[in-house]
Amino acid sequence: MTKFLTLILIFQIFFISCQSNDDSNLDDIVDDKFQFSILKYELNSILNLFLERYGFKKPESQSEFVKKLLINELYDQNMDYIFNIIFPTPEFTVGNSPKLLVTSPRNKIERKGELLLTSSLSINEIEALESATENKDLSSIIIDIGGIAAYPSIISDGKNLRELFLTVSHEWLHQYLIFHPLGRSYFSSPEMKEINETLANIFSNKLLDDLCKKNFELKNEVCGQYKKSNKTEFNYREFMKNLRTEVDSLLADRKINDAEKLMQESTSILNSNGIKIRKINQAWFAFNGTYGDSPTSISNFNDELNDLIDSYDNLNDAIDDIKNISSLDDYKIMIE
Repeated sequence: MTKFLTLILIFQIFFISCQSNDDSNLDDIVDDKFQFSILKYELNSILNLFLERYGFKKPESQSEFVKKLLINELYDQNMDYIFNIIFPTPEFTVGNSPKLLVTSPRNKIERKGELLLTSSLSINEIEALESATENKDLSSIIIDIGGIAAYPSIISDGKNLRELFLTVSHEWLHQYLIFHPLGRSYFSSPEMKEINETLANIFSNKLLDDLCKKNFELKNEVCGQYKKSNKTEFNYREFMKNLRTEVDSLLADRKINDAEKLMQESTSILNSNGIKIRKINQAWFAFNGTYGDSPTSISNFNDELNDLIDSYDNLNDAIDDIKNISSLDDYKIMIE
């Protein structure tokens, strides 16, 4: 328990010191009752962990299973130890993952202000908050997120074992990197944010690939591909890549209204093809484009980082070098 409390204190210090310096003042616009408190979450986590450790509460079996898988794989990958203990120790909770309010300029796609919100918002409250935080210059959207690297990390519910392992691994790398230059530079620029998020996606997928070469309980559930049924031949990736290109072109030509009309029409097309997205706007693209392996991204970070990691003998050596990047210039030097 002492180790857990120490880790929470350390994460609070690093989390606060690494926060964005964005001046959008979203926390002044949004009522406190809608805002998600990391501190309150972590205090509640201390209580739950205490109850589990001393037998007053039974740990969730699926979460415990995935946690053991991740710890064993991190040991096999020779990730950093402190006295033969993986640091930070993987800890996470499932459910009540906060929503995220994201803003972007209307005249370009760029992730600007953001604020964590409670998970219980109704659709009416979501739309009202979006209206309150957007203006003639600013686009706003509230989205569900798969996880957040608090400590313990918070993972959205409804995931199968494969998705849970990938998300927990992704968030663990963020927790790990916050103690190194790359993680601490997360909020320094949109590019550094995308490098961090893209690396976490690559890391979790490579970790899963290596895990699935071994034999273990419930391997089919963890390693099997879960493909959602799709009665059409609709190509989501191609559609979104083309849409992002067209929207960027229209915004570059200062045709903001045309770009927004195109995004609204495209949302209807996606929904008619069974892909449920409530709203697409500049802020939606700004958030989703942060992940370099997403069709909404226009960067080369995913390919570059994959090539860089593949040039190493193992994943641990690659992460050990990449974690020391503190700027985009450092990154460019490394991939040359």
